Amino acid sequence: MKILPVNDKASWKLFHQVPYRIYKDNRVWICPLQGDVQAVFTPGKNKAFQRGEAQCYVLLDESGQAAGRIAAFIDHERNQKSPWAMGSLGYFECIEQEEYAFALFEQAAAYLAQWGVKIIEGPVNFGEREKFWGLLASGFDKAPLYQENYHPPYYEAFFSNWGFRPFEQVLTLKGDIAQVPIGRFTALARRVKDRFPVTLQHPDMKNLGRLADDFLHIYNSAFKKFEHFKPLGKEQTVKLFQDAKPVVDPKTSCFAYYDGEPAGFTVLLVEINQYFKSANGRVRPWHIPRLLYELKFGKNRDLKGVAFGVTEEHQKKGLVPVMIDFLYFSYQPDLSKRYKDFYLSTIRAHNKIMVDTVLNLGCQIDRTHITYRKMLDDSIPFEPFPFLEV
Repeated sequence: MKILPVNDKASWKLFHQVPYRIYKDNRVWICPLQGDVQAVFTPGKNKAFQRGEAQCYVLLDESGQAAGRIAAFIDHERNQKSPWAMGSLGYFECIEQEEYAFALFEQAAAYLAQWGVKIIEGPVNFGEREKFWGLLASGFDKAPLYQENYHPPYYEAFFSNWGFRPFEQVLTLKGDIAQVPIGRFTALARRVKDRFPVTLQHPDMKNLGRLADDFLHIYNSAFKKFEHFKPLGKEQTVKLFQDAKPVVDPKTSCFAYYDGEPAGFTVLLVEINQYFKSANGRVRPWHIPRLLYELKFGKNRDLKGVAFGVTEEHQKKGLVPVMIDFLYFSYQPDLSKRYKDFYLSTIRAHNKIMVDTVLNLGCQIDRTHITYRKMLDDSIPFEPFPFLEV
């Protein structure tokens, strides 16, 4: 057994080989795009490097074959605001060999030790909390959504046996668009619009500057009180919208304005992971025409909710049902004839308001992920978030 740092083309190739060995006989697994994964650990592509550091490792078995991998990373800015330094790990994959898994955890811990880390969390992402987050705990028979973690059941024992404890539950909920109880939301929306000066519109993808300004006004107000909140900048936001253009159907997203000021948004994109299965982790030029065709003309397409927010001052004025009603009835032809199911992922189980809102849409919990923490100092209190029974 040998563990190598990933720092060149050859070691990245080994790093990417690991999941193919683990999931070669798994029919529902869809390989994450290698470019997406590698971009997370490329300083010029991930702004998390402006406030932190990261290192990937790959484990070779006795025959020299790639058998495991892990990434370790730290957010120095976040630790400045915390009484205890915390480090993180993610992108963990390993064959069913506990010795190898423990060796990878120890390697990650050794990397983080140089900053006096007292808590290790994982598996999480180095950066945004909306992708590659948590260990799959239920839904092993479901194909993963785009940038959603998929794992074999035996990983749970690796984490538990090394001393990790469940800390946060992350939900993916699924709904049938044709079964949304829209009448309930329409009634609520009418009352809200009669009472407040609320207007709605679809995003204008031809004016990304204005779109970014409105999005930032809402986002930075709606989420500023969350523990992991990081304010977004305009340049970053414009790029996010530019990158999303191929999967944006403007009629499945909307912005709410209160007396002319941006107050809320709902953003749903076409769920694209199903179209990447044949790419097997690497999108090549000949995959592009089929992908574009399916995005434009494909039947039984699904939607994935990627962003929801209401500014702090307007969070109790009923803007959510107004936006749902607007999206449902402004789409022509019928939304349910164009799209079949919709998914809402990375919903924290302890975010009761969000969970209740989604369940009221007729959604059901489709799969769950769990993040774990290991306390390296027994004097630090372990205070996990509440979990839902699934």
